[in-house]
Amino acid sequence: MHKVVVIGAGPAGCVAALILARAGVHVTLIEQHRFPRDKVCGECLSNLALTTLERLGLTARVRNLGPAILNEIAIHCAHGAEYHLSLPRPMWGISRRAFDELLLNEAMRAGVEVLQPVRCESINGDPVVVRIRDLRTNEVRALEAEHILLCDGKGAIVDPAPKSTGDFGIKAHFQNVECSGNVIELYGCRGLYGGLCAIEDGTSNTAFSVPAKRLHQHRGNIDALFAEIRNENPCLDRRFKRARQLTDWIAAPLPRFSPRRGVPAGITLVGNAAAAIEPIGGEGMGLAIASAEIAAGNMCDYPTRNISKIFQEYQRLWRVRRISCRMAARIVSSPTASRVVLPLLNLIPPTQMMSMALLGKA
Repeated sequence: MHKVVVIGAGPAGCVAALILARAGVHVTLIEQHRFPRDKVCGECLSNLALTTLERLGLTARVRNLGPAILNEIAIHCAHGAEYHLSLPRPMWGISRRAFDELLLNEAMRAGVEVLQPVRCESINGDPVVVRIRDLRTNEVRALEAEHILLCDGKGAIVDPAPKSTGDFGIKAHFQNVECSGNVIELYGCRGLYGGLCAIEDGTSNTAFSVPAKRLHQHRGNIDALFAEIRNENPCLDRRFKRARQLTDWIAAPLPRFSPRRGVPAGITLVGNAAAAIEPIGGEGMGLAIASAEIAAGNMCDYPTRNISKIFQEYQRLWRVRRISCRMAARIVSSPTASRVVLPLLNLIPPTQMMSMALLGKA
């Protein structure tokens, strides 16, 4: 029998597997994609992420990848106004291709057994049995495990599955974007918002949250949708006048839900499988890593899981960020609300510090 099976080798899965392996637990990590690969993501490491990486002794290795150091947030409204917020601690811009591959290599160095490319097709029973398919040979087999950490980014393989939000994330990398290399730029448009930031190697990542209906209006043509988005925000259009696109657009549904209860015995949800918030705060990777530390640390401290303690820690981690990021998204994506609310950032300076705290930056 396998001791612990971790499903998903993103930041949540790799960090959880790494912590358990360092504690002497035999861990099998299942990942369906070949690495390196892209994911829809803002590609920012927040204070929460960097603090966790420091505890794991990984900060220097990530720094060696050459991340962009981001000191400020600039909000550009559709009507032309802009607002600037200093970050209490710099964020790092790093691509998921580079970051996820580094974490996977660290997990393997710690002794984690990696099965890749292998897809998890079902989880059943008590004891837990994971049915997996090798995507190279199409062979199907079953793994019996004492425990499962589900870190697949959506958790749809167990009921109740999160409901769809009707929003999609889109993302691509560009060169020659006319923006400062140390500023995270947020853009408000008609009913949607997005971000732009530098990552390693002089590249810029742009990612937007878009309603599915606007994507459907362009029959899934993201180039046409992005051209329309640029027309709605003058500053965004200027930034991309001479930009060269390096990667194809990728898209994925955006989840949004509070920490989930009612998961079958023997399974712990981690990262976006456990809870998901608006991506406007750039906290996605940080929350994934921090929740992995909570779940794996709990398994190291208790012979059997303390479900109540994990859930309480998850609530502490997500609650305020979930509400504040949702409010921020609504304000930035509404031309009317942005005209009324955002000027307060300049008129009442303490609101800047409060905003950073609510978004989890302080």
